[in-house]
Amino acid sequence: MNGREDILRLAGLYGSATGLKRTTVSWRLFQDTNKLDVIASGRDLYLGRYERAMQFFSDHWPDNLPWPDDIRRPPKSAAQVEAALAAPSAASVAEAAP
Repeated sequence: MNGREDILRLAGLYGSATGLKRTTVSWRLFQDTNKLDVIASGRDLYLGRYERAMQFFSDHWPDNLPWPDDIRRPPKSAAQVEAALAAPSAASVAEAAP
């Protein structure tokens, strides 16, 4: 696989798992509703945009969806890790309820 195929595959999996249309996923990645279609047609993607898209997927990947084994996953960003640690779990919220 190459970077273009990885982005398109992750976008398809993410969109299916979250119920989002391709244009919405494209907007969340690139602030451009047509960028995924442009990439699919063979156009280039600058390295910085590729890296930001991969980081978005890593940070927002659904917990119930396995990350594809053949695509390298960047570690979650520090802000996402901190937010996950700060968020109360469902169990702790239930325990705190009167």
